[in-house]
Parts: sequence; structure tokens; C-alpha cells
Amino acid sequence: MPSTLQRLPAIPASKKAAPHASAEVRTLIDDLIAEQKTLQTPIARYSDYHDTEPDLAPHYRTLIPLSKPGDGEQYAFEVSLDRCTGCKACVSACHSLNGLDDEEAWRDVGMIHGGRKTPGWQQTITTACHHCEDPGCMNGCPVGAYEKDSDTGIVRHLDDQCIGCSYCILKCPFDVPKYSKKRGIVRKCDMCHQRLAEGEAPACVQSCPTEAIRIVKVKTGTSAVAPDFLPGAPDPTITLPTTRYVGRDVPESAVAADRESLVPEHAHWPLVLMLMLTQAGVGMLTGGLGNVVTTILANVLFFAGMGASILHLGQPLKAWRFFLGLRTSWLSREILAFSMFAPIPMVLAALPFVPDFPYKDLITRVTTLSALPIGLIAVFTSVMIYHDTHRTSWRFRLTAGRFFGTVATFASLGNLLAHPSPLATLLFAIGVIAKLIPEVRIVHLALDRNAEWSSDLHTARIQWGPLRLIYDSRVLLAIAAIAFSLLNPWIALPLLLAAELFERQLFFQSVHAPKMPGSFGPKRAH
Repeated sequence: MPSTLQRLPAIPASKKAAPHASAEVRTLIDDLIAEQKTLQTPIARYSDYHDTEPDLAPHYRTLIPLSKPGDGEQYAFEVSLDRCTGCKACVSACHSLNGLDDEEAWRDVGMIHGGRKTPGWQQTITTACHHCEDPGCMNGCPVGAYEKDSDTGIVRHLDDQCIGCSYCILKCPFDVPKYSKKRGIVRKCDMCHQRLAEGEAPACVQSCPTEAIRIVKVKTGTSAVAPDFLPGAPDPTITLPTTRYVGRDVPESAVAADRESLVPEHAHWPLVLMLMLTQAGVGMLTGGLGNVVTTILANVLFFAGMGASILHLGQPLKAWRFFLGLRTSWLSREILAFSMFAPIPMVLAALPFVPDFPYKDLITRVTTLSALPIGLIAVFTSVMIYHDTHRTSWRFRLTAGRFFGTVATFASLGNLLAHPSPLATLLFAIGVIAKLIPEVRIVHLALDRNAEWSSDLHTARIQWGPLRLIYDSRVLLAIAAIAFSLLNPWIALPLLLAAELFERQLFFQSVHAPKMPGSFGPKRAH
């Protein structure tokens, strides 16, 4: 059987001997190599097209609407999945045109795969801001640093208004807003609205070599979100994202490629200290009412926490405008509630040292009676801040148990310090153990190897894995606090503070933060 690589018919000897005779001897390999030279990648074809067509403005206008949205419409991204190659040209163009910092990106490229039912299926996903119909970032902002354009539907961030609290990052289920350390504020994609206003395509649209991204007009209201938004992405009913993913059917079993990655989230140390110390202060004050020492200690704890909260703001001098978000933002309500509570511990600490004067007893009685309800209201607003992010691990029952549990344990410790007795010691031990039980139950999930993936399982595996040392320290310190309370409750105080500090660190670092699909590698904490 002749070989497919057989040479062409031999040249006669007479012709072969001729010194100036020329004949081309080609093989199949030569033909294949020549054909390969005519094949181009999408990037190469894109480059050639730009070289041959110097003015491509008319072409790019085919990728954006020719008219502004009408009534009941807004602009939205449309992504053709069958065209996306994951080249990240859109990421690079967005970064370059918007002058982003080195570690800043407003558009990301991730991946989803078919899950257990269709393990061989996978798809790259390019994502940016979804310009939601009901934006979580805008609703959560305490200072009104977001606006949704009434004509185009584009959700814009107002940099000059931002205080850098990063609450919008927690509120957005798609991880869209990004914190800029250089500027101390949050920034995000604005769909290159200035280019659109002039009839030019956004950077990501114009740079995609396969034209996988375009701008379209979509209906608003109940039809703003596609019923099958994108399997493997966060729940679209939270904010009603408007991005359309078309061109390829995605299996219902599809999941984010980085779903199983066990990388701790940002610790948010100022928030760790703020939450733990303010709740400890509220508890110590209400548990040790009437005792000068515990009241002063409560002041130290509470105001240390309030001071730590300022460190979380990139632009703290602008925080006075918190009242702008009172209608929608739990963060604004928390600031108001703690501002109302702040004078109470100061007054209660100062009154014993103030000479008698008219209405002193009345003021003492009013501040004493108001300490507990206003303190609990303030802690409740803290609970709602995190519950309102729709992160499963921060759901109301678990978060309220942690936060009010801290208040209760320090209230029982304050009572023990002010009025030592076997009953007070028993109440303290019960409070600490009661707070530990839900935490241990969650982590117990990590021992079940057959458990289906869930946010709680993710939290359990992170605490049992990368954060195991912190988890063990939290439990051991809590038990040690109980043990030492039998000997000297003042020794139990620093042990309990350390235990609660680790508990609050676990609260932030082990949470499952919803986001758009990432790569197979570990995701980077913001």
C-alpha cells in the first residue's frame, strides 16, 4: 500500500542531470505546512482586519444600539458564549482605557464546568458590572455614592462621594465593585458611558477579537433579568442583573470552576475589632450596671471598638454624610444607632464622680433604663448589615446568635466581675458554651465526606482546613475562660476577649462570598 507521504513521480534522469533544470518536489507535509500558514487565530484575523480597514468606527457601531433606550428599557451587556475564547483582551482594554491600578480590574474572565452530570463540559465567562435593575451596591451605600441613570439604566459610582467603607462590595452578589487602596475608595465598571454617549463602543466591546461582547437594549422591570441568567452564578433574583448570556446552552448542573477552592476571605480587621469590642462594651455595661469599675471597663471596650471602625474607611472625613443612606442602608442605620448609644456609657461612668445636682437621679434612672434597649437596637443593626448581604453563612439566625451571644457572654462576665457568686459563674459558663454550640455544629459538617456542596459546608471546610489553628484557638480559649472564671474572673476577661477576637475573624474569613465564576486556581481575596 503506497504511503501517504510518497514523493511525487521521479524526474527522468536526463532532466535531473541538466544543471539548470528546476522542478519542485513537494510532499504532503509541505502542503499541510503551506495550508497552516493561511490559518489564523481570532487575534491574528482581528489584527489583519484593523490593518486593512483604517477607520472601523462604522463597524463598531454595529455592536452597540443605534438609539437610546426607550421607556421600559435600559442598556445591558450581551455575551456570546460560543464566541468567548477567554483571551482576556477585554480585561486588558478595560484596564488600559480606564487607567486602573496594577491590582485593579473591572472586568474578569472565569470559567464554569458541567459539574458531576456533564463533567466534560466547560465554558469561559467574561463578566463585568451587570448594571442591575435593583442594584445592591446602590441600596447599601451609606452616603449615596451610586446612581442609576434614568435614561440608560447604567449604574455609576460617584468617586467624589465615596467614603471607602466597602459595604457595596459585600452587598454585590457578583463581586463587582473593587476597592482602590491608592485612592481609598471603591470603583467599578460604568459601561464606558461617555463613549456610548458619543456613539462609540465600550473598551471591552471594541477590543474583543471575536465580537463576543456587545451592548443591547433590554426590558426593565420584572423582565429585566433573564429567567436562566447563568447556571453556576449567584442567585439573580437578589439584584436583577441585566447581562444576557447567549449563543450556547449551559447545563443546569454547571458550577463555577473555583467553587471548591478553600481560600479564606479578607479578615477586615477593623471590622473584627469594631464588632467584637462594641458588643463586648454593650454587654459589660448592661451586665455590670451600678458598678463603677465595670462601667469604666465597658467604656474602654466600646470606644476602642468605635475607634477601630474608623480605620475601615478609606475617606473617614466624609463619613458625616451617613444620613444620606438612612432610607435603604443598614450601615447608615448602624452609625445612627451607635451614635445614640455612645453617650450612655459616658454618662453612667461620669455620674458617680459628679456632685449632686437637680435631676441627677432622673438622669441616672433614664440612662440606666435606656442602656439595654438602645444597645440591643445598635447590635441588631450590625446583624442586619451582614444578613442583608444575602451571604448564606451570614444569615440572620447565625449572625444574630454570634453577635447577641457576644453581648450575652460579656454581660454575664460583667455581672460576675461586679457581683461574684457561684450562680454568676454558672451563668457565665452557660453563656460561653451556648455560643460555642452552633459554631461547633457548623464545623462538624467538614467531617462528612459525602455531604453535598453548600455554603455551610464551604465554611466548615475552611475552618477545619486553612483556618484550623484559629478555630482550635477560639474553642480552647473559650474553655479556658470558663475554667479560670472559677479561680479569678479577671483572668477570664482577656481570655474571653481573645476567644471572641478569633471567633469574629472566623466570621469574616470563612464566609462563602458569592461571586461570578472564577478560574480553576484559588481566588484572590479582595
